[in-house]
Amino acid sequence: MKTPYEVQQEIARIERLIPHLISDQGERAEEILGFHVASLYAHAPQSEHGLIRERVRHMQGRCREAANASDIGTLPQLAAHAQWA
Repeated sequence: MKTPYEVQQEIARIERLIPHLISDQGERAEEILGFHVASLYAHAPQSEHGLIRERVRHMQGRCREAANASDIGTLPQLAAHAQWA
């Protein structure tokens, strides 16, 4: 079982990982984040779960924003290809 300090350190590590997940994994970033968070929940005391949940919401939002931005970024390309068809 991790101590509250170790939980905070692990959350900080995961937060630093988010930009790399987004750039390397794109739309899968949120899914991969889920694996890291599940492991953290499994090793964290129940008293820390609220803190984890609060901090993870922000990280999920960043992953979703990136996924949505990449979806939007492909729309002009599709429209350009349709014009040539």
